[in-house]
Formats: sequence, C-alpha cells, structure tokens
Amino acid sequence: MTETDILADGEIGGGSAEARRHLQSTIAALRHALEEREAGHNAAVQKVRAEYESEIAELEATIAALRAVLEDARHNGQAAVEHAVANSAGEIGQLRQTIQALRDTIERLHHDHEQEIQRLTAAAQDEAAQLQGAARALRKRLEEASFQTQAEKQEAVAAAAGENQELKATCQALRNELDRLRGKLR
Repeated sequence: MTETDILADGEIGGGSAEARRHLQSTIAALRHALEEREAGHNAAVQKVRAEYESEIAELEATIAALRAVLEDARHNGQAAVEHAVANSAGEIGQLRQTIQALRDTIERLHHDHEQEIQRLTAAAQDEAAQLQGAARALRKRLEEASFQTQAEKQEAVAAAAGENQELKATCQALRNELDRLRGKLR
C-alpha cells in the first residue's frame, strides 16, 4: 500500500481538514516532483552532447512515470476529492489549476529538451560537413602530391636515362680511343 493510499484512507475518516492537508501535501509532492524534473532536465541538457538518444528515452520514461504518478494520485484521492468538493470548491479549482500548470511545465520542458536535441543535431551535422570538406581538401592535396611525386620520379628516371646514355657514349668513345691508341702502338 502506497503512502497516497494510506493518506486517502485517512482522509475519508479524518474529515475536511485532513482532506485539505492531504491535498496540500499532494500539491507539495507534485511541486517537489516538478522541481526534481526541472533539475533532471538541466542535468540532461549537459549530458545530451554525448548521449542524447538515450537521454530522450530516459526523459520519456520519466515523463511517463510522472503522468502515472499523477494518475495514481488522482485515482487514490478520488474519494477525498469528492468529500472536499462539498466543503471547498474554490480549493479544488486551485488544485486543478496547479495540476494543469504542472502538466504544462512538463510539456514545456519536454519541448525545450527536443529543441536542444535538434540544435545539437544541427551542430553535429555542421561539424560533420566541415570534417567532410576537410577530408576532401586533404584528399585533393594528397592526389596533387602523388601526381607531383610521380612527375618528379619520371623526370628523375628520364634524367638518369639521359645521363646513362651519355656515360655509355663516353665509354664507347674511350674504348674507341683506346683501340686506336693500341693500333698505333703495334
């Protein structure tokens, strides 16, 4: 049996004053839950940069849990609410406004969180586009360097081949000269 069930049972026997105290404690608990939710939201905004997908699921679960708590509180306090309506219609109207304000705040927080996720997603996409641009530029520079290296290699091979031909021609000329000198000495 939950604390809310115990308080609801006490309200039926305790009268209007007890019902009011219970409703006020319910409001305080809802306000406390809202404050906890707002604190959780602030922490979630910090974490969302690294793990925003899991945070969304967690926040949706938290919202679902808060709604379930509100539904449980409404169900468990129905008898007390009916008794309090007879004695204090104005107070019940105020409670309804408070509950609606809490729901509106939860929805606003959820919307703000979705906006933050969209902003972070856009920033991540911009960064990815920048990285892709940098990769393309580096690829282009690599291709240019590869092309230049290939051209330099071809020039070096051509120069070496030319030098080799010159050395061969010089060797041949020296052999011919040596043969001519040998012919003279004989």
